[in-house]
Amino acid sequence: MARRSRSSFQQRRKRVVVLALVGLALLVSPLFALSLGGRDESKAPARVVVESGDTLWGLAREYGPPNADLRRVVDDIRATNGLTGSTIRPGQVLLIGTE
Repeated sequence: MARRSRSSFQQRRKRVVVLALVGLALLVSPLFALSLGGRDESKAPARVVVESGDTLWGLAREYGPPNADLRRVVDDIRATNGLTGSTIRPGQVLLIGTE
């Protein structure tokens, strides 16, 4: 009988440890996802529909990172969207990185 109670104790102990680990994972995973989510959102490019009067420089200023060198942001917009010049047209959809 001693073996039975010892093995049942060990089984219960294993269950408690497993449940504790699963519970910890469930508690920590949303926090980890939130911290990653913030970073991922900032790197996701914005889809911008060009409106009349928009310029690459204006869009770079509006959607680019704060205090960024606008020349670099404009170059990134051109490269991302396959633009060779600075001409954009109303209705055109541009991807603009926000990192």
